[in-house]
This record gives sequence, C-alpha cells and structure tokens, in this order.
Amino acid sequence: MAWVCSTFLMRKNKERLHLSILFLVTIILSPYYVGIGDININCSIFLLFFFGMKEISKRPKKQVLYLLICILTISLAYCSFLLFELYDPVWLLFNRNLMLSAALIYVTLMLLKDFRLRFAGLLIGAMQGDILYGIIINHVNFSYEIGSFIFLDVISISFCFIFVWSSLEMLLHHVDVLVQKKHKGETRLP
Repeated sequence: MAWVCSTFLMRKNKERLHLSILFLVTIILSPYYVGIGDININCSIFLLFFFGMKEISKRPKKQVLYLLICILTISLAYCSFLLFELYDPVWLLFNRNLMLSAALIYVTLMLLKDFRLRFAGLLIGAMQGDILYGIIINHVNFSYEIGSFIFLDVISISFCFIFVWSSLEMLLHHVDVLVQKKHKGETRLP
C-alpha cells in the first residue's frame, strides 16, 4: 500500500523515487533472515535502519541529541509492552498489534512534532526495542526472530496512523492560517 501511495499519489521528484525503491526493496528483503549466533534478524531491518539513520543525520546536533532520547524512550516503550505481554497476557483487551501500535503512536506523537522525524524516530525506536526484546528472549532460550512480519505489521499500522494524524495537523494549520487572514481583513476599518 505504501508503494502504491508513493508511486501514484506523490509528486514526481527524487524523494518519490527513493521512497518507492525503499518500499520495493523492503518487500523483496522481508522473507530473508540473517543468523547472528542464535538470533535471526530480518534483512529488511538493515535497510530500514539505514533509512532512519540517514534522515536523522540531516539534523543539527542539538536536535539529534533530543531525538536520540526520544528514540530510547520509544524503544523502551516497545520492549516494555512486549515484556508485559509475555509475563501477563491477560491485560491485552483486543488485537495485540493494534494495542502495540497505539502505544507507539501515542509516545511518538507526544515526543516528536516534525513529520519526517516522527517516522524516523518511530522506525529506529521500534527496531531497537525489537532487538532488545529479541536479545532478552533469546537469552532465556526462547526462539524469537527480530524484525519478523509481525514487527513489520506493527510498523505499517503505526506509519499509516501517524501519516493520517500529521496530514490532519497540516490541514488544520492551513485552515487556521486562512481563518486568521480572513479575520484580519474583516477587522480593518475602511
């Protein structure tokens, strides 16, 4: 769905080309895993991590420090949710992926205001949380695949909702600017 949106709905420019390539290569790499010791890591994670780090590297150093703290918070939220699910699955009221996505969306929207940084922060934070959870689970001799299809589902759901939310924020900002301009025009004396 992301590939269709980027290919057919975005304006033709380099960013559209890069996003379309990123989505296609992620789809191609998603069934392949790399084994590091006892841990299996999805190959698409490496590409997504590179994409997120590239986006962060464009920012000034002060903003990068704040972003790293936000990413750490997102990764701890992700890992904590999965650990709570493991030890006490009763509190999951409905679909696990939706609840995990809602938690990630909430933390991301509260911490980050920039459209692109929301995606990069969520992506890297969730990846780090999945890696941390995978290391903990594999340490107690359970099998866990880092970056599995379930992880990619959670990221997709979160991205879709953040895209809609950010689009609504931009729309409301534009409407507010138009109302302010109209209001200023009415208050002038002839």
